[in-house]
Amino acid sequence: MKILIISRVFWPDTASTAQHLADLAEELVQRNHVVDVISSRHAYENPSIVFPPREDNAGVKISRLKNTGLGKKNVLSRGLDFLSFNLFLSFRLMKMRKKQYDLVLGMTSPPLVSYVGVLFSRWKKMKFVYWAMDLQPELAIASGLMTKGSLMARVFTSMGNFIIKKSDRIIALDKYMKGHLLNRGAVEKQVAIVPVWSVVNKRYEGTRNQNPYRISHGFQDKIVVMYSGNHAYVHPLETLLEAILLLREDPRFVFVFVGEGVRKKSVSTFKSKHLLDSIVQLPYEPRNNIHHSLGSADLQVVILGEHQVGFTHPNKIYGAMFLGKPIVYIGPNPSHISDMLSGLHGNILVSHGEHQKLAKELAAFANEEQSSQNETGLRNLKYAEYNFNPLDLRRRMIEEVTLVDGQKKVISH
Repeated sequence: MKILIISRVFWPDTASTAQHLADLAEELVQRNHVVDVISSRHAYENPSIVFPPREDNAGVKISRLKNTGLGKKNVLSRGLDFLSFNLFLSFRLMKMRKKQYDLVLGMTSPPLVSYVGVLFSRWKKMKFVYWAMDLQPELAIASGLMTKGSLMARVFTSMGNFIIKKSDRIIALDKYMKGHLLNRGAVEKQVAIVPVWSVVNKRYEGTRNQNPYRISHGFQDKIVVMYSGNHAYVHPLETLLEAILLLREDPRFVFVFVGEGVRKKSVSTFKSKHLLDSIVQLPYEPRNNIHHSLGSADLQVVILGEHQVGFTHPNKIYGAMFLGKPIVYIGPNPSHISDMLSGLHGNILVSHGEHQKLAKELAAFANEEQSSQNETGLRNLKYAEYNFNPLDLRRRMIEEVTLVDGQKKVISH
């Protein structure tokens, strides 16, 4: 098959969507499919990083649009970046021949990129597959970025419903997301659930205190509690920060925040205001070294915002589990995360606002024997290996993406 992927982010961007897409595209090429990608020249987290306009990676042909790169300084700059990408994408798709591709795979970054994809796919007589990483405007409303019932919310809802109803295939990440899609007009047989896979492709095998990332940053023998990933509006950090404040006199802990995003400044401000030396902020690590950074933690933090179940799907849970790490989950219950962790003893699950409970649970974890902490991580690892094997998930994803007229394509090996 000839497949076109449209997404603002792609290899070598550090965004998780870019990494998942790169994995999928490379494996499709290995299975004798032809894959082209249209993405942005600007890196997602640092738009001053500009990628080449054309590139070939592992047989995947990448074409990048020179949209605006104002970055995530505020809502306006983000909106202009999104709008310009969709506009330039429209111009590019307008030039395509009819039936140039067998199918187009559209994402949710930037918002409504798949609206453009659906319109042109129908015009050019091509199938369209919608990979729903999040749902808008529900996520923006739950995050406080958009007012429910506003003109913008109604417009986004209408355009989102068009994507859902006109897509030939929809990939949801969990049962909660599928439920929302069905409520918005999706047809049951057109929606498949395929969780995203861990993009951590290596595991640190050495001893805890010999981890090079741990050594280079002077963590010593402290309990490292790590939040690694996008500091986004959809991941409220207040409960974690308030728990850190309660534990400020406990020298056993260091709280490590890795990554960028709009909430990064709030962490810096909180640290300065309360003189918290226990907070350390660090940049992203390249993918080939992420197993060292994530592997240096004793606890990995996963956050899902209130009222966001099924609207987004924090996927850092999979990487943490595959590295055999105990998890701190802050968010609503039930959710796809609590469904996984509720039967795995030793992990910490709290709701937003329960900072006192979180501080108490963290102190209890620090009092455990190292062997007990390791057993929690090992249970997580075994669960992930059995239920979320990356090879199996990528194979399932390829089967669903290449589904045509209700019949699964024969996958070439």
